[in-house]
Amino acid sequence: MQYRTPQSVAAISTSRPPQLPARRILWWLYVARLAAAGSVYIAAVYSWQYASRADTLLASLIFATAMLFTGLSALYTHVYRRSIAIAFLYSQAIFDVLLVTAMVHLTWQSTSSQFAPLYILVIAISALLLPARGVTLISALAILLYAGEGVLVQGDTVGIGVFLQLAIFAVVALGSGYIASRLRAQSAGTEAMAEELARFRLHQGEVERLHLRAERLEAVAELGASMAHEIKNPLASIRSAVEQLGLSAQTSSDDRVLTSLVVRESDRLARLLTGFLDFARVDVPFTRRLDLLSVVRNAAELASSHPSRPQGTRIECDFPRSSMEVSGDEDMLHRAFFNLVLNALQASPDDGVVRIEAATLLPQQLDWRAAAFESGAIAVRVIDCGPGITDAARPKLFHPFFTTKPGGSGLGLAIVHRAVEAHHGVVVVDSDARGSRFTVLFPRT
Repeated sequence: MQYRTPQSVAAISTSRPPQLPARRILWWLYVARLAAAGSVYIAAVYSWQYASRADTLLASLIFATAMLFTGLSALYTHVYRRSIAIAFLYSQAIFDVLLVTAMVHLTWQSTSSQFAPLYILVIAISALLLPARGVTLISALAILLYAGEGVLVQGDTVGIGVFLQLAIFAVVALGSGYIASRLRAQSAGTEAMAEELARFRLHQGEVERLHLRAERLEAVAELGASMAHEIKNPLASIRSAVEQLGLSAQTSSDDRVLTSLVVRESDRLARLLTGFLDFARVDVPFTRRLDLLSVVRNAAELASSHPSRPQGTRIECDFPRSSMEVSGDEDMLHRAFFNLVLNALQASPDDGVVRIEAATLLPQQLDWRAAAFESGAIAVRVIDCGPGITDAARPKLFHPFFTTKPGGSGLGLAIVHRAVEAHHGVVVVDSDARGSRFTVLFPRT
C-alpha cells in the first residue's frame, strides 16, 4: 500500500481555490470592515465643528463606500449564496487595502497614523483567503500605498518608524502566508470530502431512511440469528460424521468423492452461517477509545493480501497526521472496514487503485442535522475504480444475501452497515461510471 499525507495531496492541486471556510471568514471581514469605517465616521461626527470640510466629506465617503461595497458583497455571498471565485476574494482584499489607506490619509498626524496597524489585519485575512502569490501582491500593495502616503502625499521623510512598520508588514505577510498554507493543506482533504457529501445531498429525510433500513435489517437479523445457531451445531455434527465415513477402509473411491463434496459444502455453509452471525451481531460489548485510522489501516493491509483481489490492485491512503479517536469495538470495526475495502478491491479491475481517505468534518460541513452529529463527524471514504453500481442493484446493496459477484455470500456490505449502525454512524454511497464511493460517518466526540 502507498500512504500519502494531506500535504502531498494539496501539492497536486495548487491551482485550486483556498480550502479554508471562506464564507465564514468573509462574514467576520464584513463586520470588521464596517466597524472600522464606522469608527472613523463617528470620530468625524464628534469633531465636525473643528475638522476641515474636506476631512468630514472624506470620512462620509469612506463610510458610505464601505457600507455599499460590503452590502453588495454580503448579498452575493450570504444571501444569494453564489460560489466564491478567486477574483471575488482579490477584489475584497484590494478594497480593504484602499479603505485602510483612505483612513490612514484621513487620520495622519505628524509622521504616522494610528490606523496603520489595520494593514496587518488586512494582510492576515488575505493569507486565509488567497494563495501565497496573492498574499505577496496584497502585502506589496499595502507597503507601496503606505510609503507613498507618507512620502508623496504628506511630504514626510521616511524615518526609522516608517521603516519599522514596513518591516512588520513584510514579516506578517510571510508568517501569515506560511501558517495559512499549512492550514490549507491540512484542510484540503476535509473540504473535498465535505463537497462530495454536499453533492450527495444527504438531508434529514435521507438519514431517517437509512435508519429505517437499519430497523428492517434488525428484524431480519433477529429471526435469522436463532436459525443460524440452530443449524450450525447439527451441521458440524453432520460434517464430522461424513468425514469419518470417508476415512473408513470400506469406503469406495466414489463414496470418497461424495463425502469430500459434503465436507466442502458443509464448510461453505459454516462460513455462510458465521458471516450471518456477524451480520446479526449488533451489541458493542468492548467499548473503548481507539484510533480509527489504525483500525482502517490494519483492515486495509489484511484486505490487500487477500487471494480474491484482482492482480496488481493496490491501495492508497490519504490520512491526516493526527489520530482520529472513536469509542467502539475494535473487532467489529475491523471486520466492517475489511469487508468494505475488500469489496472495493474486488470491484476494481486489474492494476486498479483503491483510495481510502479520512477527515474530520465540522457540523456546518454536513448537509443535515442529527442529534448524534451535533459536534461534527469523523469520515472515512473508500473509493474504487470499478464500473459503478447499477440502478437496479443500488436499493438492495445492503440487503443480506444480495450479491452481484460470482460465489459471493452477499453479507459483506450488510455486515458493514450493521457494524456502523451499532456505532451510531451512517454509510452513504455515491456511484457513477468512474467507480463507487462508500463514505462512513461516525459521530465526532
